[in-house]
Order: sequence, then C-alpha cells, then structure tokens
Amino acid sequence: MAEDLYALVTGAGKGIGKAIATGLAERGHNIILSSLPGENLDVLCSVLSEKYHIKAQYFEIDLATKEGPESLFRKTKENGLRVNILINNAGIGIEGPMETYSQKIIDSMILLNIRALTLLTFYFTPELKKRPSYLLNISSFGCYTPTAYKTVYLATKSYIYYLTRALGSEFNGTSVKTCLVIPSAVRTNELTNKRIARAGWLARASVLDPEDVASKILNDMFKGRKVVIPGRINRFIFGISALVPEGIIMAAVRNLFRSEEAL
Repeated sequence: MAEDLYALVTGAGKGIGKAIATGLAERGHNIILSSLPGENLDVLCSVLSEKYHIKAQYFEIDLATKEGPESLFRKTKENGLRVNILINNAGIGIEGPMETYSQKIIDSMILLNIRALTLLTFYFTPELKKRPSYLLNISSFGCYTPTAYKTVYLATKSYIYYLTRALGSEFNGTSVKTCLVIPSAVRTNELTNKRIARAGWLARASVLDPEDVASKILNDMFKGRKVVIPGRINRFIFGISALVPEGIIMAAVRNLFRSEEAL
C-alpha cells in the first residue's frame, strides 16, 4: 500500500461511516476522517492507527455550511494528503409530513446530502483520475420509489443514485471506478432503532448492522461492483419490488410511514 495515499470518509464519527473507516484501516489503507465536531474522531484515529499501523488524519467540519466542502478539500491539500478513495457517506434524513418540516431541516438535507457530496466529488475528481481510484456514494433503498413522509430525504437519495450512475458512465475509460450503495435501515443510534421498531416486522427483518454493511461495501467496491445492495433480504425485496406496480408500492409505503413525525 502506497504510504502517501489516503481514503477519505465523510460522516465517519458513527454508523456506516465509522465502520467503513475501521474496515479500510483493517485492510491497510491510510485514512482521512471527517465529521461534525464532538464525535471523537481524534480517539478513533488514534485507535485505528495504533491497531492497524496506518496513518490517520481527521478534520471536524460541518459540510452543510457554504464553505464546508471546499474547506475539507483545502485542508487535505494543505497537508499534502493524496486521496485515491473518496467515500461520500455523510447525510441526514428526516421523516414526517412535509408541512411539519422547518426550513432549517430542508436546508440541512439538501446542503449535506446533495450539495456537499456533489462538490466533494467535483473537487477530488482530478486527483482521483491521476491513479487507480474509487468513488463511493451512499444512497438509500428507497431511492427508486416516491415515498410519502420521506419526500425530501429520498429525493436527495434519488439524486445521488442518478449522479453516481451517470458518473460511472462518464468515467468509463479512466482510472476511477464508481460504486453506489443502496442500504436499507441501519442500526446507528437510539432514534434510528425506534423508527425501525415502529416500521413493523419487515423493517426489523431487513435492518442491518453497520459492520456488516461496511464489510459488504468494501468487498464489493474493491471487486469493481458498480451497485451494492447490502443484505440478502433486501436484495430479495428489491428483486420482487421490480415486479410490483409502482402504485401498489407507493400505497404500501405511505401507510407504513404515515405515523411518522418530522424530527
């Protein structure tokens, strides 16, 4: 492993991002971790660098701010860090009737899920094209289906789906391989666990652990897979849903999430 190459993981303080960072370190990759302040990135970097004998850097940046994405890119350049793996994991999701959202909530989802991911991809693409590299973006299992009570969130995830797939075509013939991840619900915190419990037996049966998701993501990314759907049950559900009329699916998910409130 070239010592001067790094994998950059956003949203690395918890959940899938933290598990991906750990998995990369375990595989011998140097890592750059980014998250909001107060998520103990310093401790995580120290533990991973000591345990796996890799280099680990971290930057505490709010990527939903206007200057956030450029600031992260600039800090990597100022520190002479060369990125050959970009993991756009940072994101936020809110559920509930749209009229109960606040403007701040809507801005947060759009600025983080869409703007930050797009700008980071834009900034780092020239660097990625200099050598064999990977661009991995995290979408959502619901990105294919217009879903009541998850309107803005899943609209942002649909954007990620189309952007990543289009870039995969655009990067054809270059050194960059794209990978799109389409996970279902993942156990990340108490709030997520409560939402999973309210969603019923199917949600509980298809819920994933961050470590299992990260392992599947990294194994498939390094194999060159363009689309990754973690979880056997989820892949089965996806295959079946392709045969069901969209109207039936939309009615089912509307009833499923009707009781949710914006948080």
